[in-house]
Amino acid sequence: MTDLRKTIGSLDNLIAFEAAARHQNFSRAAKELSVAQPAISRRIQQLEASLGTPLFARHGTRIQLTRAGEEFHSVVANAFDSIDQSSKALPRNDDGIVSLRVNVAAASLWLMPALGDFYARYPDIRLHLVCVDELPEFAGGGFDLEIRFGLGSWPGYDSFPLLPEEIYPVASPSLLRAHRIEDAADLAKVPLLQLANFTSPLMDWRTWLGAAAQSDQPVIRPLTTYAMVLEAAIFGHGVALGWHEYVRRAIAKGDLVRLPIEARRSDYREFLVVKSGCKRFSVEQTKLWLLELAGRS
Repeated sequence: MTDLRKTIGSLDNLIAFEAAARHQNFSRAAKELSVAQPAISRRIQQLEASLGTPLFARHGTRIQLTRAGEEFHSVVANAFDSIDQSSKALPRNDDGIVSLRVNVAAASLWLMPALGDFYARYPDIRLHLVCVDELPEFAGGGFDLEIRFGLGSWPGYDSFPLLPEEIYPVASPSLLRAHRIEDAADLAKVPLLQLANFTSPLMDWRTWLGAAAQSDQPVIRPLTTYAMVLEAAIFGHGVALGWHEYVRRAIAKGDLVRLPIEARRSDYREFLVVKSGCKRFSVEQTKLWLLELAGRS
């Protein structure tokens, strides 16, 4: 390894070269590796200096592998493929099946649109989604992972924050054509869609209405799941309390409209929960992907 470092410099130089040679483009290589384009150019220049020969012919913004570059890329690509195959073939106490318990809203409105990326990146992991809305206690459930709403403290389990609670009222365009809603006082004059079983006080219309909940006696329509609440809102049956991560796509599509009322936040959030000490490779990879997805959100 000491001689190899003298020959090529940093291993990052090889990684940059392989990506640039495969794409035939420094900018696309930079995008793949999440670095700036000048960093790719600098790493390849360092590699060329270490090897003592140009690997690319530069033609303005275009690049082309030299004969030496083509020969070297063939060796590097084969070496990377061998490392990839060897790492996948390492013996593991892991059948590749990962069970994830999640509420229906999180599954359908947040997780489902992104699952194509997971399947493409981890074809050997078989993700078993168990979608429920009334979650029992985690202990004894036998699930590898759970997306759980709360404050993040469950003895015997590690919890990782996913989605913060940010709530604001939303309604369909059709309902807003029939009802004028300009501030919180107007909410008591329209039908309100209420999640029947909730943990956070921000999902309770009485918290938002205050004294108006008693004096104005608004029409409150209870529904058993959050997915039903949002579906009812889209059909114009009332105003819903929208959790930002679960309603933003519907707002972007025009199915729902965010009302001009300030959002509220709490210390509650969705957490990813895993039993402490779990070391299964497939569970760890799934956990890291979910945390990455939350980071992008």
